[in-house]
Amino acid sequence: MSAPVALLHGDDGFGLDLAMREFATNVDATDRVEIVPQSTPDEAAIDRARLEAGTVGMFGVHLAVLRQPLKAAGRSTAAADRLLALVSDLPDGAALALLEERPSRDITKPPALLKKLAEAVKARGGVVEEHSAPRRGDLRGWIVNHAARLGLKIEVRAAHVLAERIGGSIWETDIERGEMTRIADSELRKLATYADGDSIGVEDVEALTADTRPASVFAITNALDRREPAAAAEALRRALEDGQPGLRILASLAGRVSDLIVARDLVAAKTSPTEVARRLARGNARMAERIVEAARRYRGDELDRMLIGLFEADVAIKSNEVDEEPALVAWLGEHLLAGRAG
Repeated sequence: MSAPVALLHGDDGFGLDLAMREFATNVDATDRVEIVPQSTPDEAAIDRARLEAGTVGMFGVHLAVLRQPLKAAGRSTAAADRLLALVSDLPDGAALALLEERPSRDITKPPALLKKLAEAVKARGGVVEEHSAPRRGDLRGWIVNHAARLGLKIEVRAAHVLAERIGGSIWETDIERGEMTRIADSELRKLATYADGDSIGVEDVEALTADTRPASVFAITNALDRREPAAAAEALRRALEDGQPGLRILASLAGRVSDLIVARDLVAAKTSPTEVARRLARGNARMAERIVEAARRYRGDELDRMLIGLFEADVAIKSNEVDEEPALVAWLGEHLLAGRAG
């Protein structure tokens, strides 16, 4: 038997909220209550969702919204069964929405419980929708289309600059993209007020939109791979300003330099590409090729000194001889910036 139930998931927080509003409109919900798990697992949140979903509204449909249902289930088999039963046993006349906002880094690896939950919702004749945030290079098109939906005019070049300032061109996989569309929507509305009926231009964006591109630790190691000191310094500055732990950055750098050293040794030993991929990138041939290519940009003695420098910085930080930021900046200056100048 069909029931007004929806599973909305993905990493686009703004898109999920819009889909929630549309679902509430479609089921003629006159009021709704949102349940957010306070712990994981949280069977009480699931039970409350069951109670609220079964509540009859005084003047129309009463919609129960359970946010982060996978968190409510956690790793508890009993809680997972309770969550699936919430959907399969939904009483007639009840309305339920499950909203699962997931991290961008995990969006291509859906958990098994999410698949089971989707199957349960479909079995009840419900709606299952995935809302993914725009990937690299896609945010400009999203901005143009969203401006049209809002009845606003924006120049294509202005949309490009706006997307750049929000972070739409960043390709590193450790970037969270879930709030990019929400920020874009907010900026568009602000810019439209400023433009006062005219088309939003590049000058408007440059005057009113701050550069809020998110920081990426991977951007530092990628710049290291390309031997681009200026890009590495900028990525390091952003990461530190964003509050990324210095020791985490240092560990990432040490891991990458170690990979470059191993890559040089394997290539010198005429190791087969298959074995190189297995040793360096868990069988990912493309990633292994990138690491080998990056290793060729450095001499062996340079890489050795870089790794020793990272070890010394780690010891100095942990013994409270120097703070994380100056230690990382000093390492970058000595081993990348100075090397380039030489």
